Amino acid sequence: MSKIFEYTNDISLNRSARIRRSISNSGYARQERGSPTFYSMQVNLPLLTKLQYDEVEAELLGLQDGIDFKTTSLPSNINLTFANGNITAQSGLTITVDDANTSGVDVKLTNVDNSSTVKAGDFIQFSSSTKVYQIKSDATASSNILTFKLMTGAINSIVSPNTFTYGNGVQFKMLLNGRPTVTVVPGPGYNYYAYGTFNFQEIL
Repeated sequence: MSKIFEYTNDISLNRSARIRRSISNSGYARQERGSPTFYSMQVNLPLLTKLQYDEVEAELLGLQDGIDFKTTSLPSNINLTFANGNITAQSGLTITVDDANTSGVDVKLTNVDNSSTVKAGDFIQFSSSTKVYQIKSDATASSNILTFKLMTGAINSIVSPNTFTYGNGVQFKMLLNGRPTVTVVPGPGYNYYAYGTFNFQEIL
């Protein structure tokens, strides 16, 4: 586990996409998604001891202060829910992805328990891509098939995945947008260390 994410006591997870919009003189609006949705994180740390500071600094050196990427899940102590449904796969699971549908990307999981469900906002990741997706709407399996839509357009490398990760196990591939400032806070006989906000952006 990343020391930055292990020590955090506050994470904001946001998503954004480029949206192209135009409004005619008569008031009709046209808009379309210009890019897939990508995630960003703002990570704040409490005051750190010297040992904790040294561990975070070693991690920043390993990242070259933002040149190299970080692949990480989020710590369990952060109150973010990544799945409200439950998918139970059976032997012979197959995954079919259809991104030709204009209303969203269709994903079909074949050979799952009929008790399997997904909920809008659940996170999922496919073995053929580092991209993290969210599910657009609730769905329930029928005849051992679970079909649902992704909220955003698919990345090319999503084609032909053979496994998936659902919920808290998803791994975000993130780039640190510059090294935050650090302030030494004098204490009674020893110092604490206060970092500014760490800003991470999802990359492929």
